[in-house]
Amino acid sequence: MEIFRVFLRRMKSVTWFYFWRPTTYIHCFLYLVGMAGLAGCHTQVDSYQSLSEETSDILDRSSNLLNSGQYRKSLQFLDSAYQQIADKTPLDWWERYNFLSRVYLKYDVDLAKSRTYLDSMFWVLEDRTDLYRQEYAQTKFLEGDWHKARRDFDEAFASYFEGLEFAQANLDDCLISNLTYQLGIFRYEQEQYAASIPFFKKAIEENQDCWDEEMMDQNLYFPQMYRNTLGLAYEKTGALDSAAFFYRSGLDFLQDILDRYPEEEKFITLAKGVFLGNLGGVLGRMGELAAAEQFLKESIAINSQPDFDVLDALTAKIKLAELYIDQDRLEEAQRLLDSMDSALSNAELKNRAYVQGRIRWSKAMSAFYEQQDRLEKAYPFLKMHHRLQDSLNLADNALKSVDMEASLQNVSQQYQLSLINRDNQIKNIYLSAVVVFTILLVVLLLVIWQGLKRSKKINKVISQQNIELQETLGALEQSQAENTKIMYMVAHDLRNPISSMVMMADILLSDEQISGENRVLLGHIKTSCNNSLNLVSEMMQSNKNAASFPKEAVNIDRLLNYCVELLQHKAQEKQQKLILETIPVTAYVSREKLWRVISNLIANAVKFSPKSKSIRISMKKKSEKVIISIKDEGIGIPESIKTKVFEWYTDGKRPGTEGEKPFGMGLAISKQIITAHGGTIWFESEENKGTTFYVEIPIMPEKSES
Repeated sequence: MEIFRVFLRRMKSVTWFYFWRPTTYIHCFLYLVGMAGLAGCHTQVDSYQSLSEETSDILDRSSNLLNSGQYRKSLQFLDSAYQQIADKTPLDWWERYNFLSRVYLKYDVDLAKSRTYLDSMFWVLEDRTDLYRQEYAQTKFLEGDWHKARRDFDEAFASYFEGLEFAQANLDDCLISNLTYQLGIFRYEQEQYAASIPFFKKAIEENQDCWDEEMMDQNLYFPQMYRNTLGLAYEKTGALDSAAFFYRSGLDFLQDILDRYPEEEKFITLAKGVFLGNLGGVLGRMGELAAAEQFLKESIAINSQPDFDVLDALTAKIKLAELYIDQDRLEEAQRLLDSMDSALSNAELKNRAYVQGRIRWSKAMSAFYEQQDRLEKAYPFLKMHHRLQDSLNLADNALKSVDMEASLQNVSQQYQLSLINRDNQIKNIYLSAVVVFTILLVVLLLVIWQGLKRSKKINKVISQQNIELQETLGALEQSQAENTKIMYMVAHDLRNPISSMVMMADILLSDEQISGENRVLLGHIKTSCNNSLNLVSEMMQSNKNAASFPKEAVNIDRLLNYCVELLQHKAQEKQQKLILETIPVTAYVSREKLWRVISNLIANAVKFSPKSKSIRISMKKKSEKVIISIKDEGIGIPESIKTKVFEWYTDGKRPGTEGEKPFGMGLAISKQIITAHGGTIWFESEENKGTTFYVEIPIMPEKSES
C-alpha cells in the first residue's frame, strides 16, 4: 500500500500524507515585487489566530471525499462550504490554498493553478512569519515540490534549503521531524530505499519530543506515517522481518493512541486497515499464508467502507489475489481481479495513481493466466504491465539522477556566498555614506569660513580647494567606470574557458568506459561549470534593463477570474464587492507579469475605496486589442499628483482609506510591463468620486473558418 493513503483525513493530512507518496512526490523575487501591490491591503495581526472549527470540519469532509475517490465532489463541497464562513482567520485562508495547491500539484496536475494558490499561501504569511513559523517552513517545502514537478531541481533544493534553515532556527525538533521525513521521501522516490531509512528513523526520534495534547498532527498523524513509511522502505530493500516489525509497531501505536483521542476513531481505524494490508503483503512473501490472508481480508473489510480509503482496499485486493494465485485458488482470485477491473475503469481521474493500479492489476492478470498455462491470454497483460511501467520509469529518470546531499551542499555554499556579497554591499553603502558626509562637512566648513573672512585670499583658497575637490570626484568617477569595465572584461573572458570545460566534460561523459566515481566527479565538474556560467551571465547583465520575457497564449478572462478570486477576501474585509464582467479573449502575453499588473490595479482600488463600495472589473474588444478597466468609487487622484503616479520612487503616494501603507512602485512596474507588451495603460479620475484604470493590449487574431 502506498503510504499516502493512510493519512488522508483533513488538510494537514493531505498536506503531508496524501501527496508525499513515494511514487508521485516530488516565483521568485520578481513575482514578489509584483505582489507588492497586494501588500497595501494586507492587514497585519499582532497575535496568533488558530484554525477555526468550521474550517477544520470542512477540510475533514473534503479530504474524506477525495480519499474515497470523489474528486469533483470534494472541490465543490470545499468551495461552497468556505463561502459560508463569515470571519476567516489567516490559517483558514492558508489551509484552503494549501489544499488546492497540492491537489493541482499531485492529484489533478495543473502547475499554473498550483502556483497561483502557492503564491496566495506566501501572501497570507507575509509579515506573519513570526506567528506562523511552521506554516512558513511547510510553504517553502511546497515551493520546492512545485519546482521539482517542473524538473527545476536547483530551484527546488534552494527552496528546501531555505525552509530547512528557517525551521532549524525557529522550530523545535518535534515540528522539524516532518521536514526530515520529507527529505527521506525524496530518497525513497529516487528508489534509494536504504538511504531513505536513516531519515525516517530520525523523524521518529525528533517526533518523540512532542508533548502538547492539542498537536494532533504531531501526536497521531505523523508518528504512524513515519512507522508505515519506514516499514515500506525496509520492505523495498528485502528486509521483510524489519518491515513486519514496524508494521506491527504501527498497529500497537494506533491501539495505544485511541485512548488519548477517541474522537479520532474513524481515522485510526482507516490507518489500521492500511497497516494490516501492508503487514499481510509482507507475511505472504515470508510464507505465512494463513496470517497473510487474515490480515488482508481485515484490511479490505475496513477500507472498502464508504468514505474510507477505497484505493487502499484495491491494493489489498491485488495482494490477496496474488496470494490466491500462488495457492492455485483461481476462482477466488478471478472474482477479486474482476472487481478491481471494474473499480479502476470507473475511476473519476485517470492520473498516476490509476496507472499504478493498472500496473499491479495487469501483472496479477498475467500471473493468473500463466498459472493456467494459458500463455496466449497472459501475454497481452504482461505487455500492458511492461508498457505502463516503462512510461513511469521514463518520467522518473530525471529525479533518480539527482544527488540530494550534493545539491543541498551546493545551495548552502551559494547561500554563504550571498551573505558575503550582501555584507560587502552593506560596507560599500557605509563607505559611500561616509564619503558623502565628509564632502558635505567640507563644503559646510568652506561656506562658514568664507562668510567669516570675506577676503579675497580666502576666496582664492576656497576656489582652489573646490577645483581640487572636483578633480578628486572626477578621479573617483573614472576609477568606478574602470572597475565596472574590468568586471565586464573579466566576466566576458571567463566564459570561453568555462564553456570549454563544460564541453570537455560532455566529451568525457560520452565515453561509456568512464564509470563509477570518475563519472560522478565529471558530472560534478559539469554542474559547477554551468553554475559558474550562470553567475558570469548575471554579472554581465546586472546593469542592463532587458524588457524581454517569454510569452504564451493566455485566456484573459480566466486570468481576471483568478485575480478577483485571490483578492475577494481582502475586499470582504472592507465590506466591498468585486464585480467581474468578462468575455472570452486570448492574448499572447506573459501570464505572470500581466497577472501582476491586474492584481496591483485591483488591490489599489480596494485600498483607496471606502467600506461598502463596489469595484467593477470589465473588458471589451476593440479591433485587435482588448481593453481591461478597473473602476472604483474611491477617493480619486488629486490633480497635483496625476502626472506622478507612473513615476519610479514617486512622492505622489498616499495611504489607503483604512491607513494602508503605500509603496509607490506598483504603477511604475505596471506601466513598464504593459509597455513591453506593446500596450498602453492610463486612467481617468475625479477626486472623491472614483478612478478608472484602463489597460489596452494586443490580442491574438481569431482564426477564420474555411
